Amino acid sequence: MKNYLGEIIYASRQKDNLTQDQYGARYNVSGPAIFKFEKGYVKPSLELWLKMAADAAISERRAVLLWVKSKLPEEYQEYIELQSAAVVESEAESVKKKGKKPDYSKLENREQMREFLDKDKAMPKGLRDLLKDDELWALYKPTGHEINMLRDIFGPLGRGSKTAYREALRLIREFAHSF
Repeated sequence: MKNYLGEIIYASRQKDNLTQDQYGARYNVSGPAIFKFEKGYVKPSLELWLKMAADAAISERRAVLLWVKSKLPEEYQEYIELQSAAVVESEAESVKKKGKKPDYSKLENREQMREFLDKDKAMPKGLRDLLKDDELWALYKPTGHEINMLRDIFGPLGRGSKTAYREALRLIREFAHSF
């Protein structure tokens, strides 16, 4: 079970270079409470979480959805399609740290793209699965530009499956060749 709230709390605390005690003092909670939030042993109240999320630059809507999702039993969490909420937030944070997103259009062959793909932790899982599928690759042969578009346009929309990304690739091609 993914601990979205804890990951965001940890990233926010690290970004500000604070100890758990210092971070907790901001919100009138103890350092051990922050430790428990980060590890996922307990969840903060909605009121406390909204304050933490606002400081981490997460919209209130997204913060509420994340909080609700974290409270659901694991088998129901997929009903709230957020892959993304935490992951997109943490991906955005890692992109800020590392600079720009990798540009697949500059790569010339599949081997180079595969190497890049293995290092690119921000790549959505569904797209990663599509690009690692030898049969689909042989059939569609996506270009680096198409991979960038799939990642940048469809990645933020949610988790996406291999099939969804395949259909998105077909959609991109239809738009590109309709002019």
